[in-house]
Amino acid sequence: MLSNKYQKVLYDVPAHDFQILDDDHEYTMTSEINRSISSSCYRHIYWSTVAESGLITQQASLIVLFAILFIHLDANDLQPKNILFINALIGIIGLFLYRRRISIKSLQENLKTLSIFLLFGSLVSPVVFTLTKTISTDTIYAMSTLMMLTHLIFYDYGAETAMVQKALSFSVALFSSVCLASRLSTSFHTFCLVTSAVLVFALWPELRKYIKESSFEIFSILTVVHIFACVILLSRLSILHTILYSLAVLCLTFLCPLWLVSLQKYKISIRGAWEEAVVPEQVKDKFA
Repeated sequence: MLSNKYQKVLYDVPAHDFQILDDDHEYTMTSEINRSISSSCYRHIYWSTVAESGLITQQASLIVLFAILFIHLDANDLQPKNILFINALIGIIGLFLYRRRISIKSLQENLKTLSIFLLFGSLVSPVVFTLTKTISTDTIYAMSTLMMLTHLIFYDYGAETAMVQKALSFSVALFSSVCLASRLSTSFHTFCLVTSAVLVFALWPELRKYIKESSFEIFSILTVVHIFACVILLSRLSILHTILYSLAVLCLTFLCPLWLVSLQKYKISIRGAWEEAVVPEQVKDKFA
C-alpha cells in the first residue's frame, strides 16, 4: 500500500499562490503599492506623464491653428500665395531636418513627388471648390468638427492599441479640410488650404516623431510653442475661445495626468505561479 506521503501530481502549486475573489473575500494590493511607490516616485511619474501628454496637446493645437488659418482665408485677411510660400519654406526646412543628408537621387524623388502633388492638387481644386455648394454651411462646419474629433481619437499617440488607426485618422482630417476648403471664395484659396492640411496632418507628424526620438527637450519646447501660438492667434479673434482653449490645455496637460497617477494606488495586480517568469534587472546586470 502506497503511503500518502507521495502523491501523483503533474504540477503542484502552493495554496497561498491562489487568491479567491468573491463578495466575501477580496484581494487588494493597495498597501503593497503604497509601500513600494514613494512620494518622490509619484512626482517623477507625474511630470514624465505631463511631458508625454505634450503630443496630445500639440495635435489639438494644430487643429486649432488650422481652424484659425481657415477663418483668415475665408475673411480674405491672408493672401494664398503668401501661405503657399510659407508652406514651401517650412517643407524645405523640414526635409533637410528629416533627411540630414540629401543625395541627388533622393532630391529628384522628392521633387517628382512634389510636382505630382502640385499638379494633381491644382487640377482637383476647382472640383473641390464646387463640391459642397448644395450643402448648408452649418452642416459643413458640424461635419468638419466631428471629423476633427475623430482624428484626435484615432490618432497615433505612440500606444500600440487596436484603437489606433493611422489611415482613418489622416483620412478624416483630410476630409474635414476638403469640406472647409469648399467654402472658400476661389479655387486658389481651396488649393492653399488643402496643401496646408497635407503639411499639417501628414508631413509634420512624421517630423515631430523624429524630433521626439532625437531630443525630448526640443519636443517639449515645441509643445510650449504650439500653446503660445494658439493663445496669441486666438486672442485676436475671440477672448472667450482663448479662455476655453487655455482651460482645455490645462486639463489635458496637467489635470488628466494627475488623475491618471492618482488612480494608480487603486490598481489591483494579482500574480502567482501561472505568470510568465520575469528576470529581475539585478540578475540581468549581474550576468551582463
